[in-house]
Amino acid sequence: MDVLAEAKKEMARQLSSLLNVRENIILGNIEYPPREVGDLSLPLPSVTRNFNLEVNYSGKLIRSMKRDGIFINAELNEGELFTQLFSNFTDDFGLVKVDQPRRIVVEHTSANPIHPLHIGHLRNVVIGDSLSRLLKSRGHQVNVRFYVNDGGRQVALLIYGLHKLGYPEPPPNIKKDLWLGTIYAMTNIILEIRNLSKELESTEEGYKEKIEKRDELVAIAEELREKDEKIFDLLAEEIRKDEDPEAEISKLIKSYEGGDEKVKAIVRKYVNYALEGFMESLSKLHVSFDNFDYESDLLWSGKVKDILYSAFESRAKINYKGTWALDLDDFLDDEAREQVGIPKDLEIPPLVLTRSDGTSLYTVRDIAYTLYKFSSFKADKVINVIAEQQLVPQMQLRATLYILGFPEIAKNLVHYSYGMVSLQGMKMSGRRGQYVSLDEIYEKVSSVVKTKVKEKGGVLENIDEIVNAAIRYALLSVSANKPVSFNISRVTNFEENSGPYLQYTYARAYNILAKLEGKPKLENANLSDIVEDKRKILISIAKFPEVFSSSADNLQPEAIIVYLRKLADLFNSWYDRERVLQEKDDGNRTTRIFLVKGVETVIRNGLDVLGIVSLTKM
Repeated sequence: MDVLAEAKKEMARQLSSLLNVRENIILGNIEYPPREVGDLSLPLPSVTRNFNLEVNYSGKLIRSMKRDGIFINAELNEGELFTQLFSNFTDDFGLVKVDQPRRIVVEHTSANPIHPLHIGHLRNVVIGDSLSRLLKSRGHQVNVRFYVNDGGRQVALLIYGLHKLGYPEPPPNIKKDLWLGTIYAMTNIILEIRNLSKELESTEEGYKEKIEKRDELVAIAEELREKDEKIFDLLAEEIRKDEDPEAEISKLIKSYEGGDEKVKAIVRKYVNYALEGFMESLSKLHVSFDNFDYESDLLWSGKVKDILYSAFESRAKINYKGTWALDLDDFLDDEAREQVGIPKDLEIPPLVLTRSDGTSLYTVRDIAYTLYKFSSFKADKVINVIAEQQLVPQMQLRATLYILGFPEIAKNLVHYSYGMVSLQGMKMSGRRGQYVSLDEIYEKVSSVVKTKVKEKGGVLENIDEIVNAAIRYALLSVSANKPVSFNISRVTNFEENSGPYLQYTYARAYNILAKLEGKPKLENANLSDIVEDKRKILISIAKFPEVFSSSADNLQPEAIIVYLRKLADLFNSWYDRERVLQEKDDGNRTTRIFLVKGVETVIRNGLDVLGIVSLTKM
């Protein structure tokens, strides 16, 4: 039972007749004021122009309700709130289910299978997994998908390098995705240096800048060579023999997209090696997927050709810079823009349909994939967790779907955009082998956590769960649209504002209850003991159903993080001053035990929906 919701309804019922305003309108405008003026508040300008009202009400859950200027403030009856809250308190408290569950696809991570997952992917992983968990807990049917970008130049570049090496197998002592990432970076840097050297031979324009860039590339190449001199030198020698490496790479792309069986077998083998490495890393964070969708399957199925055919038949087709494209600006009116979430004044670039060689581009393939996600799961909504840099392509995607005759799909396609993650100012480039892998981050955090646990004389068996909590909390505590600076020392803080801090708080509450002898009786509680911090804790516990529901419905996992941290601060501040089990007065002790049970349940459920394990020992 959502007792706080009942209190709001009681307030709304009384004010509805007094103000002659519909109850649901009042209900939607009730807010939480500063504590010194009350527990609930209605700003009168939000519902009426009549500010000169006499209000003097007391009821069951509302102790008093009075007007203060343009606000009507209400004070809750903490005794009744306590009684109703704990009279039917269950272990799944707060996890309110929706009345009408929806079928929702969440696609996240979808990293290119050419190098290990790095810190740039980490926020995508954590946000996507947490959104999936939130929506499932809310009662929706959720399908979690990973889009495998195995078509296009990047994978072809990797395969080109592997071809020059004779298609070797990964060494048994090296993680497969790490090994592939090294070969990809070596191949790329060798080609970059080669291309730049040819430019220097053919023209003197920008000579100084090109020399500086070449020197920078050579320095990176030397670093990569140190990782494996034999592989680097063999790659350099074999690539040197090719007259036109880009032609060879283009040939690989065409062969794979065309379904050449020999090329298919080779590409799939190495792409799957990369995915094995991904899942080895993600398993540490308890992340899994329901489906892996290969870009190549879309190409071979003919679905991309179908989209291209529809686009070529569209009245929005134009010739753009020598190739075919769709004019999205002139064929999307203001109403359509509003429906698909595109600002009215924003100029949308034309959607180029094919490369000059006739092969399809990523966004065109994404149109086919979007239709597939909706149809294969019979989805009501699809959420794409993709970095903010893809804002325009995602708008192009929705606009194109609308123009091609799929308005409902365009309306129900959500781009969940997020800001980037930086690690102490370090810049990353996968194609140059410059990145901090997810595994490295995990190990760095784990090392700090182990040291801190040992210093505190804690339990080492739960290190992995503490690391998971530290990483998830750090990336979820900041709103998705803001950038994150990942500081390992800060994210492993056991004292405040971190995942381990919440786990520590839960362990405190759990172990108080674990020492209980017998089950406390609600009727023995001393309701007059619910004062100051204990009153704040009670109201905070009562807010959890609302916080959870709002967080899930608005796709804001950070709201739960903020709520749990405030509750943990309240609980720890109170518990450091007052005793629970050692309290001699039976009524006071009973009241406090129920409050501890409320805190324990809410933190456990809150952490669970975010993918963080609540620990009983730390």
